[in-house]
Amino acid sequence: MTDHIEHEDDFDEEDPRVLLLDSIADGLANLSEASDTPNGVPPVSSILSSADFDFASDSWMNKLAEIQGWLSFSEDLPLTGGEPFLLALISELKLEPTELLPPGDTYPPLSLRTLERLQERVEAAVRLQRNFLEEIETKGTSRATATLSWADAWAESDASEEAVSPEPVTARADVWPIYQLTNKVPNLTPSYQRGDVWANTDRQLLMESILRGVPLPSIILLRTGPTTPYEVVDGKQRLTTILRFVGKHPVATQKLAEVTARHRDKKFNDQGRLDDHGGKNLSDLFHHDYPAFRRAWKALEGYSLNATHENEYYFPFKLRTTGEGGLVGSYLEPLRGKYYTQIKDLVIKVAAEEVTIKGLFEEVVEYRIPVIEYTKASQAQIHEVFRLYNKQGVHLNAEEIRNAVYHEVELTRATLAAAGDADPNTDFAKIAESLAGIPNLDRLSEALKSYGFGDTRYKRTKVLAWVISVLVHDTAGKDLASTSRNIDQLLIAIQRNKSHRLANSSTLNNLFSLLLQAVELHSTHDELWSDQFKDGGKGAKWQELQLVGSLVGIAMALAASPDDIEDRIEANADAIRTASEESADWHRPEKTQTKTQWDYIARIIKSLIELLGLDPDQAAEAIRLQFGSSGYASLQRMRAKPKS
Repeated sequence: MTDHIEHEDDFDEEDPRVLLLDSIADGLANLSEASDTPNGVPPVSSILSSADFDFASDSWMNKLAEIQGWLSFSEDLPLTGGEPFLLALISELKLEPTELLPPGDTYPPLSLRTLERLQERVEAAVRLQRNFLEEIETKGTSRATATLSWADAWAESDASEEAVSPEPVTARADVWPIYQLTNKVPNLTPSYQRGDVWANTDRQLLMESILRGVPLPSIILLRTGPTTPYEVVDGKQRLTTILRFVGKHPVATQKLAEVTARHRDKKFNDQGRLDDHGGKNLSDLFHHDYPAFRRAWKALEGYSLNATHENEYYFPFKLRTTGEGGLVGSYLEPLRGKYYTQIKDLVIKVAAEEVTIKGLFEEVVEYRIPVIEYTKASQAQIHEVFRLYNKQGVHLNAEEIRNAVYHEVELTRATLAAAGDADPNTDFAKIAESLAGIPNLDRLSEALKSYGFGDTRYKRTKVLAWVISVLVHDTAGKDLASTSRNIDQLLIAIQRNKSHRLANSSTLNNLFSLLLQAVELHSTHDELWSDQFKDGGKGAKWQELQLVGSLVGIAMALAASPDDIEDRIEANADAIRTASEESADWHRPEKTQTKTQWDYIARIIKSLIELLGLDPDQAAEAIRLQFGSSGYASLQRMRAKPKS
């Protein structure tokens, strides 16, 4: 291997330095794309590509310095570059100054160890940035709260960087029927496991998935000995849920034994009523008729079992009463709102096999759960394994899930392609036939990129889907949900109604033609928009709320007055610019949670259409006539009432 790296064309693809530098450049480029930043992390002035990082000169240092806020160093790296910068970077990576190589032929003059440590830091930063943005954009968390979570995650990451025992770890992969996990319950509470964090809806969703035959992710276990229970390394929440549902969680078993022993002289009939001639005790009711057990509990203990008690005792829970989780059809509808004891004798179809629900959980059946079993590992190693699984786990974001769940909906595929997030080597019309014949459609994705939305994780698709849902989704008098939910509701409506106007290819062709024209008008008239819309005046990247509001406003105005929209923009450009800079309606609220963000977008749209000399209600009607529905009235319902 040669240490001499002068020009990219001379790089040896097998050179570990080259591979590390490529990875670092890709990660730093990803970090530059974020449209939101934690409090105290300055936004990056422009999106960078991996090619912008020239490690054969000192220019990469300035670019890394601009992005360093995402790396959460304890001290800011100096902006001077050169040796002071490199020594500061080495120090932040917890290495010694000897990792700075003497002047020579190696560029940059950093040891392989330093580059490896920097790559790890950049990869962690990308992962934690993704989590931060998901908190802000999908969950509607406030920036302050998301910032605290981001900072805490960095603190945990830094604290866990410890040496690992070098001995090999022995493991094997298998698939187990559920009964292998319920008959001999693993240790759910090894020292490295977190507490139980799932909400009841999460538990219900998991059980509904199993009853539908949906495959589960792997559960990871550590075999501690031939007679001792396995330790749960990963999958605790899933196992806890299964054990609770079937009434075999060890905490529930212990609690049941205590209460049964305390009331050993009490007998019950089949309805759970006290009956001296009854043939059942509390334990019998618990395992065979849980609703009757709940009635008996109240009679003996003097209080009803509510959700708080059942969570504390790890007692069973019932399935949801609706079909939201997929309990539909002749097999599954009878399960709604029931406990395990009420349905265990019913027959369902799982993994192409008809089985009783009791058989699914207590016998050998075709439905299996993937299990990774560690058979030889020290406690120190298994702690490290657990940390690595937590560290490396990448969760799908809302857009990735949406594109999988609703991919059959033509609007989903069309949005993905038009936004530029589909395979660039595949023709638009092959992905979504509704896009056939739209000239220069690639300009739409180029404009979205120019706004500051890059290639990672469907960012452009998310923004474009947001614009579409605001433009055309009528909630029929209901309050708007979160951004993500509003998009999903539109796709669900189309998925369920094959005659929906937006399921029609011709209608979608018109929609994306309108969006292309609107984006071109919006992006080519940059003089209309306040610099505050772009990273608070500090850069070129648009903030999402301002972009969605102003882009939807332009699209509605275009639909209402297509022949003279350019004239209207030119005639009212100064007024629009003034409003975007000075009007209270256009000032972004400090808190951008669900209600305030919809109120803000609604105000921008209404104000912009009026400044263009048009009636917003007539513009909304033009959208409705073209696409079958308009989201304007739903949006305006979210306007905050003025304070008296």
